[in-house]
Amino acid sequence: MAVEPELSANVFTRLNTEWTWVCAQDRNAQQVRSWLIDAGVQYAAEAPRSLDGLLGLLQEQSVRDGHRFSDVWLGGLLQHATGNGDGAQLAARVVVQAMLPAAVRMTKRSVRANERPDEVGQVVVAALYQAVRLYPAARRPEQVARYLRLEMWHHVSRDLKREFAPSGTELDERLAGELTADCDPALQAEELWLERAAAEAGFDEGLEGARREMVELLVWALGRKVLSRSGAAAIADHYREGAPGDRAAARAVGMSPAAFRQKRCRAVAQLRAAAGEWVAAA
Repeated sequence: MAVEPELSANVFTRLNTEWTWVCAQDRNAQQVRSWLIDAGVQYAAEAPRSLDGLLGLLQEQSVRDGHRFSDVWLGGLLQHATGNGDGAQLAARVVVQAMLPAAVRMTKRSVRANERPDEVGQVVVAALYQAVRLYPAARRPEQVARYLRLEMWHHVSRDLKREFAPSGTELDERLAGELTADCDPALQAEELWLERAAAEAGFDEGLEGARREMVELLVWALGRKVLSRSGAAAIADHYREGAPGDRAAARAVGMSPAAFRQKRCRAVAQLRAAAGEWVAAA
């Protein structure tokens, strides 16, 4: 079974199609179940016979019990994920499938203007495979999923900076260095990036609650060139605590109140037309 997926129009669709084929081989489920039992996941012997059902059960319990449980089964699989044999490829493929939701989120958050989502997705998937195949399971037996996401972010940050720098918005490797020890690295990296992007756009007056969601939408709209910087600023300035009225705001930029309102309404209409695309990428 090949480790590297054959990439096509949609890398994640391709991976899910490949996963269906992997799960159709009964011997794969038997092998994974054996590894899990050896790792201490005793109920694996009575778990669903299908590989997909087994992985789903592991993920459900990981949500309930946290990393202390996921460390056991992820670490057990990663012990077998090095090398070039069929067993190593299977173990790596199961871990990749388990981490695929994190890879999808990272891809959606990493796409910038003039970049093709599938090209970014291929970079993220390659980073995930590298993180899995090179994971030091013996040295890092705790918070395995967290470290996999962190390693994936390291590779994505480096590779996108090199390959997509002309887009004008480079990912910053220092984001990974600023992560605290007790955080989810993917989520905090997103927060750090949003804070910086918001500050660069002039939207730096708090990122809590509904304001955060609006700023995230405006930053996305600027990156995808849905809005001009002045149009985004008109929306951000109007929908903030303590915002001046239209007359005062218009006077500050040398416009009539009517023209100022028209400009904001036009920007809101442009944003509304593109909002569905943003929701799909969220």
